[in-house]
Amino acid sequence: MTERLVDHAHYLLDIRENNAIVVYSDQLSKQIPRSYAANAFNVFREAMHQIEMVRLIALWDQPHVDNETIPSVIEFVDDDEVIQALADAARAMYGGAPEPMDPNETAEEREITLRVLKEINAKRGEEHANSAVEGLRKAVAEARAVKSSPQLKSIRNLRNKHVAHYLTQSNAEKNGEIIAPMKVGDEKSVLEASLRIIELLYCWVNGVGISFQDSQKVDKKCAEELWTNCKFDIAGRSKPRAKMLK
Repeated sequence: MTERLVDHAHYLLDIRENNAIVVYSDQLSKQIPRSYAANAFNVFREAMHQIEMVRLIALWDQPHVDNETIPSVIEFVDDDEVIQALADAARAMYGGAPEPMDPNETAEEREITLRVLKEINAKRGEEHANSAVEGLRKAVAEARAVKSSPQLKSIRNLRNKHVAHYLTQSNAEKNGEIIAPMKVGDEKSVLEASLRIIELLYCWVNGVGISFQDSQKVDKKCAEELWTNCKFDIAGRSKPRAKMLK
């Protein structure tokens, strides 16, 4: 499930870097004058923004055994026995045989070297296990905070009322909860927190370190290569009709 979270996050970052240009910059919009084409561009831009919100909130849908979401993984992980088992697995990474010793050493020297290496590995293993516990606890705490944050609630409410469904009131609003309208930028903090949490979970559940920073750079480069080479030449409504037809 954590592997799938990484896949979902990568796709979301692809969308995010495209939207950084399409939605949040004037690189394209400044090329399009008041025209029928502007209407089409606005629809396209809004759809791009909405799919980012949909994919972001999908990472935070309710926990279920079949839901590949952050809350689903958190519910599995947030257990003392599970965290201890994952810490033991992290510790065991340093429990293997020490590095080969110098064949020219005497038996006594080999024994001393072996003992020192075992002590070093044991210390590293304990540090790694402690880091696992700390990382997992941090992921759980941050996930709980994001789940109850006003930013996430605002984005979810937008998704539920105006994107996924057409509702007069969302279920949360029917239950008396007052949810502020989503503000531009709310998604940024939620996305950044989501990436941090997924990195921690993947590191200590799967035993593999990951950083989304490099992939973000690649996604940005791909988006820039497309959109910086995308040029519009559209006649505005203010231009004479004959010139527009020409």
